[in-house]
Amino acid sequence: MSKLKSERFKVLQKLAGRYEDLAAQDLGISVGNLDAQRSRLVELQKFREEYTQQFYQSGSSGINSTAMQSFQQFISQIDVAIEQQKQTVTHAEHDHRNKKHSWQGKHKETRIYDKTVERFIESEQSAKAQREQIEMDDRNNSHPKAKET
Repeated sequence: MSKLKSERFKVLQKLAGRYEDLAAQDLGISVGNLDAQRSRLVELQKFREEYTQQFYQSGSSGINSTAMQSFQQFISQIDVAIEQQKQTVTHAEHDHRNKKHSWQGKHKETRIYDKTVERFIESEQSAKAQREQIEMDDRNNSHPKAKET
C-alpha cells in the first residue's frame, strides 16, 4: 500500500521546518551583530565627545600649536572611524532586513505545509470513516435475518 498523502507531505513539512530553524538562527545572529555594531558606533561617538571635552578643559589654560594639531589629527581619525562604523551599521541593518525577510518566507512556507498536512489528515480520516461505514452497512446487509416462523 502506498503512503498516504499526509505522510509524504510530512517529509516536506519537516524539511521546511528545518529551513525555517536555520533562517531563525541566521536572524538571531544578525540581530546580535547589528546590536554590537550600533553599540560600537555609540562608543566611538561618546569617546569623541569625551576626548573633545577633556581637550577643551585642559586647553583653557593655554595650548601650544603642536598639541592643537595633534588634537585635530586625532579627532579627524575618530571622525573617520565613526563614518566607517556608520557604514558598518548600515550594512548590518541591510543584512538584518534580508535575514528577517528570509525567515518570514521560510516561516510562511512552513505554515503552508502545516495547513496542507492538516487538511490531508482530515480528508484521509473522513475517507476512512466513510469506508468503515460502507463496510459496516455491507456486513449488515449481507447477513440474512433469521426468518420468523
